[in-house]
Amino acid sequence: MAFLPSPSRRQITHEYLAERALRRPSSTIWLNHVCVSTTQFDKALDFYVSTLGLSLRTVELDPTEPSRLHAVLVDAEDCDVLEIVEADPNAEQLANVSQLGFCLPRRSWQLLRARLDTQEHPYRVSGDLLVFEDADGIVLRVQPLGEC
Repeated sequence: MAFLPSPSRRQITHEYLAERALRRPSSTIWLNHVCVSTTQFDKALDFYVSTLGLSLRTVELDPTEPSRLHAVLVDAEDCDVLEIVEADPNAEQLANVSQLGFCLPRRSWQLLRARLDTQEHPYRVSGDLLVFEDADGIVLRVQPLGEC
């Protein structure tokens, strides 16, 4: 299989991107959801539902570790996007993700910013990007749709 030379950013076309996607076997893999471990389960759950605006599908005992809780959160299309797992507070190191990225319709993005202001939750704005942290210090980057 012959590989096309990489074009400059200005030369990238839809045809080039389609050809590149067809050549890459990983292009058939989609991210299903992200799992976040937290020692502050209730605070994390409240943050992702009340502040960020995800919907709660379920809270139940974790099937892999029945002594702890886990919650499944869904996006606006009812797709599972985030799982919150209660972590052992005595564990030496909490393995976690460092950053989550979300997109929202512009009106919802503005409402999120208003909620952050109302709840006095610290954040910064960089262009159209809201950057803030959850209860465990995970960085969230939220952009309006079309900017993602």
